[in-house]
Amino acid sequence: MAETTAPQAGPAPRQRLYGIEACRGVAATMVVCYHVARHLDQAAPVPVLRAALQFGHAGVDLFFVLSGFIILFVHRRDIGRPDRLRHYLGRRVTRLMPTYWVALLLMVVVLGFSHAGLPSASQILWSLAPLPGRQSPLVVGGWTLQFETLFYGLFAILILNRRLGLLVMAAWAALTAQSMLGGWMDRPFARIWQLTQMYDVEFFIGMGVALALLRGRVPGARAVLWVGLLGFAVSALAEDLGRLNGYGAAARFAYGLPAGLILMGIAELDRQGRLHVSLPLRWLGAGSYSIYLFQFIFIAVIWHALVLLGLDAALPTPVLFAVLAGGAVIGGMLMSERVEKPLIRMVRSLGPRRAVAAS
Repeated sequence: MAETTAPQAGPAPRQRLYGIEACRGVAATMVVCYHVARHLDQAAPVPVLRAALQFGHAGVDLFFVLSGFIILFVHRRDIGRPDRLRHYLGRRVTRLMPTYWVALLLMVVVLGFSHAGLPSASQILWSLAPLPGRQSPLVVGGWTLQFETLFYGLFAILILNRRLGLLVMAAWAALTAQSMLGGWMDRPFARIWQLTQMYDVEFFIGMGVALALLRGRVPGARAVLWVGLLGFAVSALAEDLGRLNGYGAAARFAYGLPAGLILMGIAELDRQGRLHVSLPLRWLGAGSYSIYLFQFIFIAVIWHALVLLGLDAALPTPVLFAVLAGGAVIGGMLMSERVEKPLIRMVRSLGPRRAVAAS
């Protein structure tokens, strides 16, 4: 979730890759649409809508590829420089945790007013930090942050010591590959569930894209982008038609590899100045983290209001979908402007003044 800027030699300002930011916004919106369709299907069966948006969960796959790409692209000069570890960890913690804690507090309040009731103290304590483990945090969707924090932690070893970090990354890749086949490695690492899941493949795909871009110009960037979009669309259609298990190991490649091509094409076109990203897409990308974190809270609150007003039964499904999905996206963007960004600025102002580019 670092800021997507392309480092250049010398003191010249860094170019911001708005296309990559827009991808984050698209990924978050996909996940919102997926969850709204599932919610409406549970309230009053709408199987066609649910089937049509079944692929939306693949926004998470795009997120993981994005994370692998962004972290290496932004921090590759920190590798092997232990003096940069404090800066790296400070950026990651301040980027994720303050907003996450607000989402956790609001989730506890929402649960307290729901039929589920207040969660236990142990559930709240476990959810204070999205650490790797089999138990998911109370923040719905927080399970993805468990993967993110694992990746950030392992990347930190690269910053401490390049050789040791490469060995750790190689071991992690081997564990991930072995878990796909099933076997003895699953049990010793059962407590760190995220360590051996196929979602981890997508971090490596993202890092591979970053390496390709850092080594020079990518030829045929527009064709690469279109191939990626086509591949992603084919996988989405296959899942919607029941030909692909979107939650299985194969889907991580079916979505992850095209996502990597999409990012490669977009990033190359962007840094060549050949990609125009509209202002609404920039806003969407800038608010993607809050959209993702607060989506369930807004969906729950808006749905409760619709039920109280009797509109849940009076409005047609397309209108309900637009209200819920639009409300979750707009609400998340407002939270980004009014909560996330001010919190990050406030927390970072308390730290060393030497901090550079926001992440």
